[in-house]
Amino acid sequence: MNLAIGHQQKWKHSLDPSLIPLKTAAGSEEIRTRALKLESRMRALLILIDGRKAVLTLQETAGEATINNLRRLRELGLVTWDNSLSSQLSRHN
Repeated sequence: MNLAIGHQQKWKHSLDPSLIPLKTAAGSEEIRTRALKLESRMRALLILIDGRKAVLTLQETAGEATINNLRRLRELGLVTWDNSLSSQLSRHN
């Protein structure tokens, strides 16, 4: 199987792999305080989010649960994604 095609199919019902998650002020506060007592993989993912790494890079680093963890972090208000900001950041890199 062509790996590129398989990779595209994997993302079919998922987040855009080029999307750049951004840590919110609440996310930064959670890193500092550990108030929500996040599961270790979710906390590690939150730490990795720096406004430069795309979803694909984060998934390659943090593993299979990345997409679900990103969604959960967003539900908790710890990360956000703004497509216009993401595209602006990627144009400047």
